[in-house]
Amino acid sequence: MDTVLLINKPAGLTSFDVVARCRRILHEKKAGHTGTLDPEASGLLIVLTGKYTKYLPYCVHHHKQYAAEFRLGMKSNTEDIWGDVISTGLKASHTEAEIQVLADRMLGRYMQIPPMFSALKKDGRKLYEYARKGIEVEREPRDCFIDSLTVHKLDEDRWSLEATVSSGTYIRTLITDLAASAGEDAVMSALVRTGIEQLSLEEAVSLDALSLDHLPAFDIARILDPELPLVEVQDPLPVYRGMTVALPRDDEIVILCYNKQILAAYERRDDGLYHCRRGLF
Repeated sequence: MDTVLLINKPAGLTSFDVVARCRRILHEKKAGHTGTLDPEASGLLIVLTGKYTKYLPYCVHHHKQYAAEFRLGMKSNTEDIWGDVISTGLKASHTEAEIQVLADRMLGRYMQIPPMFSALKKDGRKLYEYARKGIEVEREPRDCFIDSLTVHKLDEDRWSLEATVSSGTYIRTLITDLAASAGEDAVMSALVRTGIEQLSLEEAVSLDALSLDHLPAFDIARILDPELPLVEVQDPLPVYRGMTVALPRDDEIVILCYNKQILAAYERRDDGLYHCRRGLF
């Protein structure tokens, strides 16, 4: 079955678990998601099934929106409350305005060192495999972008955070870095992904509500990366055949359409022509 699903992932399940549940419910072998959520996180997960799995490399992935909570004065090996707490200590009293000033300074380009407990690879092994053996390896900073970052003080120890960030940004590490700028330790205690680009968690369905009889209709074009131009062609036949085409453009990758029907992803090569990268019909 060919579907686009906006799922409200519950905490306690991996993203793979959610995809497996969708496979079973829809009786579909081919399924995948567009971006992992940690097991203890909840929120928006985009799942594609059937022929729509072809769209996975071309889906929305920037401007991810999160709501989180964190606690000052604690430190753990995973940077969140679900890891092993390394230390707890006294902390200064901070006002909401003080922490917000520090948050504002993080806006824009942000070089983030990924956490050891992550699935990123180093020398062919995932970082968490090293971390579980007590080994810390050098990690290259990653270029991230923070579009917005707002904090609120819930009580003396607990804070909330709302952020819009680029793909690949670890919110728990963002919290750790924000707290460090105030001279404090911190752990993330809750995380919800509330949106991706124009897609909102409010549109998502729970796994319990998902069934073959109640599949929400969804426009496939809404999950496409908005940075990829949609180009209408006058003759769809060469595209159906996967032929090279000439386009008066200089974009690296474009999505070709005919009468608003998505046909294929094309890539501009060194010869200036566009070559078929993936059929999407």
